[in-house]
Amino acid sequence: MQDMDSLAAAGFAPHLAPYRAGIAQAVVAHIYDVELKDMRAATRRNPRTALARQIAMYLSHTVFGMTVSQVAAVFRRHRSTACHALHHIEDLRDDPELDRTLAYLETMLRSAAGEAA
Repeated sequence: MQDMDSLAAAGFAPHLAPYRAGIAQAVVAHIYDVELKDMRAATRRNPRTALARQIAMYLSHTVFGMTVSQVAAVFRRHRSTACHALHHIEDLRDDPELDRTLAYLETMLRSAAGEAA
């Protein structure tokens, strides 16, 4: 596990986590044609919205380096729910179409955050 100094040196700023997660939510909501308010709702909503939320959680973790606890807090979910989402989306990457979509979203989000793709 990296210490906070090395994370800061790599450009990670914990205070930006909610902002960056919000970018991930907005981009994923647009791509998956779901309402942002539904993704941010306290309830699961429909399966399409739940999948979009899980993808946004996954991208917040993988692209922005947020910890599972940070992802859970920003998305207002229990830590075990966030952990499940991350594993679930990683498992779904075996689907070539979803993997291409995630790679595209990762590149887009890195660009939006001003990081090298």
